[in-house]
This record gives sequence, structure tokens and C-alpha cells, in this order.
Amino acid sequence: MKTFIINGRTLNCEIKRSRRKTVALYVYPDKRIEIRTPLLYNINDVEPFLIKHSRWLFNRLDSKNDNVNLPKTFTDGEAHYFLGKQYPIKVNISSRNSVIFKDEVIVISAKSQELVEALLDRWYFEQARRVFQEISVPLIKQMEKYDVAPKSFAIRKMKTRWGSCSRRGSISLNLHLIKLPEQCIKEVILHELCHLVHFNHSKEFYALMTAEMPDWKIWKKELKFV
Repeated sequence: MKTFIINGRTLNCEIKRSRRKTVALYVYPDKRIEIRTPLLYNINDVEPFLIKHSRWLFNRLDSKNDNVNLPKTFTDGEAHYFLGKQYPIKVNISSRNSVIFKDEVIVISAKSQELVEALLDRWYFEQARRVFQEISVPLIKQMEKYDVAPKSFAIRKMKTRWGSCSRRGSISLNLHLIKLPEQCIKEVILHELCHLVHFNHSKEFYALMTAEMPDWKIWKKELKFV
């Protein structure tokens, strides 16, 4: 347990190291704070990390919702989202690493329990590449009448945004979109494509969104991290 003082508040944090690539922050229902870091993560970087995410952290600590942000354990039977539905995972410790989706179960074969999360993430990336392309191709064709086209697509893990579009036309999509219904994915991709026409959130931008996807507001409301 390590104590930090962030914006005048004293935070007692449990730090767990594991074979992960990124830092994760969890707030349990009893308001315990847990930070999961890569094995070689510099402990001196924890405080700047907490400062950067202090608004999110304080909102969770002050929330009256007892079910907020429960961390995943990546163990047998745990439910994980894929395209808007929850499916249980089945973990097999074996001599090879693989993930298959069969009979509405995500079957993860891993050489060790520590690899399960990384393998599931890799599977999500593979599915995201396939599904995002299937959805984006007709949308790109749909937007050709405005004489625009994206320069590139990238898939990244993002904490606060579902997508982004640069002035050069490079679009990034949040990996976690693959956990949401296909219409939610469509709304986000179209949103970024519309930025190729209007690089703002003006009335013209939203008019274009409505013209190209009349029910976009319905699906935007369904966007949530799962």
C-alpha cells in the first residue's frame, strides 16, 4: 500500500505489478484504489498518472454507485462484451496460445493465467480490424459524393474518446468499440468521416450526420465503456 496526496486529497493505493503493457486504475465499491502496472514500471510515475486521471478518480470515489468500475479477473465464466452482447470466457491452460469464439463462448487457451488478458486483447484487435473494415467500406463509399476520403485508419485503446480525426484525414478508432453494437460502431465511424467535410461540431456538421444517418442520436446515447 502506498499513499499519495493528490489535489489535497490523501489516497491509499494498492499497487500490483504484472505482465501487462499498460497502467490501469480501478476503484472498488468499497472505494479501495488499485493500480495495476507493468513489471518494470517506474514507481515515481504513479503520482503523475494519478494527477492526470484525478478528475475521473475523484468522480469514482465520490460516486454513490456501488457497482462502479469493477475490475475484470479474466477467469472461467466471467462475462465479456462483444458486439453489444455478453459472452462467458472459458480459460484453458495449455501448451499453446489461442482464442476462438465457439457456441457463444470465448475460449481462451493460454500457457499461463497471466497471458489471458493479453490474448483476449489480441483477439479483440483481430475482430476490430475485420468488423471496422466491413462497416467503414460502405460508409467511405457513401461519403464520396462530398469528395472526401480518409488517409488512414488506426485502432487504439483510448480512455476518453471513441474516435478521432486529424486535419490530415487520419482516423483513429477506439478498440473498445468492438464490444458495442454494430450501429454504435457505425455512428462513430460516420462521425469521424463527417469531420473530413466539417472539421468542427457546428450546425452544419450535425446536419450532415443527420442526412447520412438519421438515427445517429439514438446510437450515440448507447455509447458506453464496457
